[in-house]
Amino acid sequence: MANTMQTLRDRLKIDIGIMNSTIYDSRLDSILNAAKASVEQWIGEETDIDSDIDSELIIDYARWQWLTRKDPTDMSEGLKYRLNCRAFNKKLEDPS
Repeated sequence: MANTMQTLRDRLKIDIGIMNSTIYDSRLDSILNAAKASVEQWIGEETDIDSDIDSELIIDYARWQWLTRKDPTDMSEGLKYRLNCRAFNKKLEDPS
């Protein structure tokens, strides 16, 4: 099954505890689009939302943005590590 941004939004809603409500859907879509762009900037290439690794990175980045929207905190070391690993793996595949 191909992932769509709606699928990512539904998974994000579960992660942040929003159930049976569509009131935040527009806001979450904006956060997911911003998260996707930020992840792409971090790794230096386009993401593939059909890839489990990329879709989880986008969701985790969006979750961090949602949870810190009122009280900004540093990104977790685990998320930074995964982003750096994804970026580094790209460089190993294409060292140019």
